Parts: sequence; C-alpha cells; structure tokens
Amino acid sequence: MTHTDRESPIGEFGGDGVWAADVVLNDGGTVHVRPIRSADVATLQQFHARQPRESQYYRYFTPKPALSDKEATRFSTVDLRDRGALVVEDGEEFIAWASYERWSGRDDADVAFHVDQGHGNRGIATLLLEHLSSMARAAGIRRFTAEVLADNRPMLKVFRRTGWPIDRHFDSGIVDFAWPIDDTADFLANVARREQLADSRSMARFLLPRSIAVIGASDEPGSVGRTLLANSLASLPGVPVYPVNPHCSTLLDQPCYASIDDVPDDVGLAVVAVPESALAEVLTACARRRVRGAVVVTDVSVDFPLADVVTDARRYGMRIVGPGSMGVAMPGSSPAIHAHLGTRAIPAGPLAISLQSGSLGASVLDRITRLGVGVSSFVSLGDKADVSGNDLLQFWEDDDSTGVIAMYTESFGNPRRFARIARRVSRARPIVAVRPGGTAIDDALYQQAGVIRVDTVAEMLDTVRVLAVQPLVSGPRIAVITNSAGPARLLVAGLESVGLEPTGFDGRPGWHQLLWSAGAGEYVDAIEACRVGGTHDAVVVIHAPPVAPTDDVFARQLAAHPASEPHLPTVAVLLGRDDGLICPGSTIPNFAFPDDVAHVLGRIHTYARWRTAVTTEVVPSMAAEEPGARPEPRVRELIDAALERRPDGTLLPLGPMIELLRAWGIPVASSRAVTNRDDAVAAADELGYPVVLKANTRPRPGRGLDAGVALDLSDAAGIDIAWNQLDNVVGGLVEATVQSMVPSGIECRIHATVHPALGPVISVGLGGVFADSLDDQIVRLGPVSVAGAVEMLAESRVGRVIAELGSTFDAPADVIVAVSTAMDHHPELFEIDLNSVIVAAEGCWVVDAAVRVRPSTTGGPLRRLG
Repeated sequence: MTHTDRESPIGEFGGDGVWAADVVLNDGGTVHVRPIRSADVATLQQFHARQPRESQYYRYFTPKPALSDKEATRFSTVDLRDRGALVVEDGEEFIAWASYERWSGRDDADVAFHVDQGHGNRGIATLLLEHLSSMARAAGIRRFTAEVLADNRPMLKVFRRTGWPIDRHFDSGIVDFAWPIDDTADFLANVARREQLADSRSMARFLLPRSIAVIGASDEPGSVGRTLLANSLASLPGVPVYPVNPHCSTLLDQPCYASIDDVPDDVGLAVVAVPESALAEVLTACARRRVRGAVVVTDVSVDFPLADVVTDARRYGMRIVGPGSMGVAMPGSSPAIHAHLGTRAIPAGPLAISLQSGSLGASVLDRITRLGVGVSSFVSLGDKADVSGNDLLQFWEDDDSTGVIAMYTESFGNPRRFARIARRVSRARPIVAVRPGGTAIDDALYQQAGVIRVDTVAEMLDTVRVLAVQPLVSGPRIAVITNSAGPARLLVAGLESVGLEPTGFDGRPGWHQLLWSAGAGEYVDAIEACRVGGTHDAVVVIHAPPVAPTDDVFARQLAAHPASEPHLPTVAVLLGRDDGLICPGSTIPNFAFPDDVAHVLGRIHTYARWRTAVTTEVVPSMAAEEPGARPEPRVRELIDAALERRPDGTLLPLGPMIELLRAWGIPVASSRAVTNRDDAVAAADELGYPVVLKANTRPRPGRGLDAGVALDLSDAAGIDIAWNQLDNVVGGLVEATVQSMVPSGIECRIHATVHPALGPVISVGLGGVFADSLDDQIVRLGPVSVAGAVEMLAESRVGRVIAELGSTFDAPADVIVAVSTAMDHHPELFEIDLNSVIVAAEGCWVVDAAVRVRPSTTGGPLRRLG
C-alpha cells in the first residue's frame, strides 16, 4: 500500500480534521483555515466575482470574470490525497483559497493561490503554502511546482521568502518554480520567525490598546467592577476608558454606555466582569464589534461553553485572557496600562510576569513592589482558554522594556511549542518559572529550554529580583566578604552545595574576614579589590551590626560604590534589614538571611553556563557513511518499506535496522542474520573471527550462554558447539545473529522514544541486564547538541565510570546526537533502543538494538493556535 492509498485525513480525524486551524496572521489578526468543502461552490463563485480583473488574470492567466458551476464544483471537490484545497475565513467572510493537484503518476503537485485583494500584505498566501505543504506531505507528495506571471510581484515575493531551495525558470513572461517541500532548517526557521512576529503583534494589539472598555463597571465601593474601572482610569489621558453598564449613565465621572455596541470608538481591550449568565453574550458582542482582546475576570463553571466562545472570538480576530483573570498591566509602556484588580501602584521596570493563578496575582504584585523591582508587564492568565504563556513569550522576545521573565504555570497547553519558544527567548532574557510537581521529563523540558525552574513563588521572586538589577554570575568563584563568621559559614556551605566556589578577595577558599567594627569604607575597598583582581565572578557582602540593624548610612555608602566596568555581580546580606534593595535607588539586592542567597546564585550561574553553551552549540546533521551523501532519502525508503508491510507499525528487521543506524553515522557492530549452523559459519568467515553468536529469541537480557549469547568464538568448531548450547538454552534455535566481537568496555544504554506531547525524548544510562531497574537515566528532549550530549554523560553514573576508566565522551556523545537527529528528521521513528552500546578506549559500538517505526501522528500545520 502506498501513501496515496491511505485513508484521507478527513476520514481519519472527522470533519475538517487536523487541517482545520485558527491561525494568527502577520498583522496580529486571527483567521480560520480549513479544507474546502463541496458546499463552498457558491461562496467560491462569489469570492471570485468580487476580485479585480487583474487578480483574476494572475490566478488563471486569462480573463475570467466568473467561475462556472462546473469549475467551482471541481475546485470544491477534493480528496486531500491527489487533490487538496484550503480556504481562509475572517469572521463570516471567505478571504482566500489555495490548492494543490498531483501530477499524474508522480510524487509532485502543482499549487495555486487566490487571496482577496482587500487582505493583501497579511501573510495569507505564505500561510496557505505552509499548510498546503503539510497536507501534501501526508499524502506522499514530496515536491511542489507553480507557474507565476512575471509581473505578479506579490506572489513572486511569497516564493522567495519560504526558506525552501526553489528552482526558477523564466520563459515567455512566466516564471516556473519547483522545490522539495521538506522541513528544511531554513524553512522551519522562517516559519518560526513568521510565527513569532504574528504572535507578538497579536499580543500587542490588546496589551497596548488605544482604548479600553470596562464591561461590568461599577461605582460600588470595594467591588470588582469599581476596582477595575478605577485602575483602568489610571491609563488616562493617553488611553480613553469607557465604562459599560446598562444601569448607569456615568461612573467615576465618566460617561457610561449600555453595551459595547454603544461605545463611540474602536476598542482595543475589553475588561469583562459580568455574571457568568451574561458572559457568552457579552463576548460574542465584543467579537462582532472587532474588539482586539478581552480580559475575562469572571470565573466560569464547567458547564460554560468556553470552547465555543473562544472559537467564535478567534474567527473575528479577538483574543481572550482568562476566564478567572485578575487583569493585565503594562507599567512600562507609554501610556501605561493598568487594567487589573491590584490595590497597589505598580512601578515600571524590567520584570515581565505571567501567572496562571488569578488569586496569587495581587500578592505577587504586592511582594515584588516591596522588593523594589519594577514591572514591564503583568498578565494574569487565569484558566488559559486562549492566550497562554507561549503567546506572551513571543511578545516579550521583542519587548525592549523586558529584561527578565517570571512565570507561574500549573499546566502546559502545548509543551513542545513552549520548549521551542522558551529556548529561543532564553538566549537573550532569563525565564524563571514555578511549576508545581513535575517529572524527569518536565525537568528535561525546562533544561532544554534554558528555563530556570523553581519550586515556590518565593524562590521565583528571589531569583528574578537579582536578575532584574544585577548581571549574570558568569563563573563559579564567589567572593564572600563578612564581619561575622557565623552567617559566613551558612553561606559558604550553601554555595558549595550548589557547586560554587566561595573565596576571600585574595582567592583563598572560604571567606574574607573583616573586623566586627568594619564600616562601609572597608567593604567598598574589599569589593574593589575583587573587581580589580579579575579573579571573582560575583561578590556577597555580609554585614552583621553589633547592636542594631545595619543603618541607612552604611547601606547608602555601599550602594554608592561605582559600578565601573566590568560590573561585578553584587548581593548583600545586611542582617536586621528586610528583603529588597539595600536602599532606594540602589541596584544591590539585599537578603535578610544568607540561606537563600546561595541557591539564587547557583541558579543564575547554571543559567549563565547554559546561555554561553547554547550560543555556540551546533546540532549537526550527521553524515552518512559514504562521504557527501545525505542519509534521509535512503532512510525514508527503509521506513516506507517497513510501513508498507505493517501500516500500523513494526520493529525493523536486522538488516534494515543496521542500514538505518549506519546511515546516520551510528557505529554498529557488523552482524548477519542466520537460520542454521552452516550459515552461521559462513557469516563468521565473512565477518572475520572472533565473533559472537546470539539467539534472536533470548530467554533474558544479558551476555552469556544462559542469556542466549555465546562470546569470543574463534573458529567454526566453536560456532558448532555454541549452536548446540544455545539450542538447548532457548529450546530450539531457529534464528540467530552472528556479530563481530568488539573491544571490551562499559555497557551503556542510549534510548529514544516519542512522547505524545513533547516529541523525541532521549535518555542515557547504564546498559545491559539491569538498565530498566537502575535509576540512572539522564533525560533530554530532542534534538540534542554535542555539548548537550556531553553534559548528559557527565551527569550520569555510566559517564562517571567511563571517565574513571580514562575514556572520553566523544564517541558515545556522537551516538546520542545521531539518535536524536535521526528521530528529529523522521517522525515515523517511534523508538530507537540501543542496549547495549559498548564504550571502550578505542571508541564505541552498538551490539544490541531495536528500532520501531509507526505512522507519524505529528501531522498538521506548523502554525496554529492551541
């Protein structure tokens, strides 16, 4: 059975299936993309008729003022295999369509597009091309072709910007295009850039609104409606605020309107606090009015039709925060936005905050303000029906006023997307996240993305308040300057527990002890000695006053120390003073006690190391054994052949498995499958002695006769004896494998499988009999770089054994990278289990492996909401 014989995705998924999606365009608006339907005939004809003649000519290369019933019926009848088509809807309006049609007997297809003249420059054609390519690949199509008139500049621009290697040929005023529709690195990078730009603009449309409507506004003291209105009015005069309440004519000296339809202005942001019984109607009215975003403060029950409301809102270009949100604030914008339930003024600064829990919002804002940290933006996500932390990260990536990001999330909507976006954002802006609970895979997700994970909100706030005002701790050497040994001992023990190196300013381990009576001048001199010497990566100042708390004079003098370059990260422990800055206007954070300082500095140092490594890391595309060859085409043939035999998935036989692994540069011990002793002897003669004989049906894992493995066979007689022995062990030897002996070494297991939400998950640990029972699995998400693979080995028990024996990590790290890259390139690879990999001084070899393939479940467009 070929790809084109498989069941249509529409039949598999029902309705419009995986190909239907809500998508953000490059202007920040949202539209709905779906497969064309037979019922679209009249709509398609109407769409065509309202387009300018030039647009019709560009699409059909001939004057065509109307589509006949026959033509429209053909365009609207597709099987999503040999012919596919997608339409774009903006609200109730049909604004674009695109199609592909397979060339007869080939694996390529011709594509064509038609976008409404009034919706140009929104990135619609590019979006349709991305989605069509996903649909076509699922149908076994590998290449697209297209013909474009030479003066159709918008369409020529679309093809130039795809990221695919496109062949062009010009003849008689027509440009012919042809290109493979693989997910190349350039194509994926371009998709990611388009997605980031679109999502960022989508968030900016309502986080930076030109006007605000407070629906459910009130003048009742202490009420939610009054608090929201009063805070929102702080955005005046730059941002008009319109109270909406059908029972009032004015509220807080502002004209009040009965409904959103009565507001005499375009509304960028609606803040909604109405009873649940009225909520759906209010949000529907906002969407029809083309409000760009709604912050829903109302809590809803499980019976509320939330999914339907969100779907409707997206189709009209409106995004929703909440329900159960406590609002949004943009103190760092100009003008500032304060549409939230907080009771304290929020100062502007570099910290962006996203909280899923609405009830925590006010407490976090109060605490962060007391700590002296200013906020660039605050978003209370509530139940995350629509807008998620992923959307906000896309916005904050471009926000120059944001320097550090704090997130509290109880769940991931799309964890794989989070990992991809957060990894990119973390390269420039640290992200500190609280995630209650979690597993080893959750930890791998954060580590891969460079996110600083903490267990509590207090730890998050302590970490971000240092990151907000101090540079990164780029190395492990921490100078400790103190006038009291007791708190210094606590700090030193904590620093050592997180892998840092506490020293005095002279470089000796421990701390630098000042006299108990030392003043600010002595501390400043010591800090300067650390800075000038260039042998320290951060300074912690501990001051224990003999009688009273550290006085303001000392704190101001310490804060006045010049932050000359290079600026040395500095943190203070001024005993007797509260957490916060050491004094107003300072950039030195103070901790009331030394216990938490070490953990904060440890987290920041780990992040700094990650950021340094990720800027230089390379995830290589492994070369095949034949120099210059690309492994993908042959691997694709091997996978397709296996799925041809077993469409539901299967283990690869020995020969194809070895060929697939070697195609990705994985060193596999030479092996031959045999069914009798004569074939075994012939295979050994071909491979060269000594060899190993393995029963293909093994009584238990391991290496030895009782495990169905005979080692170090040096001649035909040895093979004959071993065959008899294994025949007795397994109760009738039918199939076996003859394998070249490899040097002795450490048994390692490298395992990769596909997590349903996260994609490829790679682990490394001790191999052999007890691999599953030993707690030695270091886990990462794919793809893994060389540096990441070395780090995995260094953290594992098997890595420590390899190092003790004097071997390097180079060879096993290359295998980890190769496995990761193969899984990333071929979504049909469901599992690669290399157990065992023998690691020796001479290199490493896979001696036992299993590779399982199954149809990919990751189909569908790359860009979509949800």
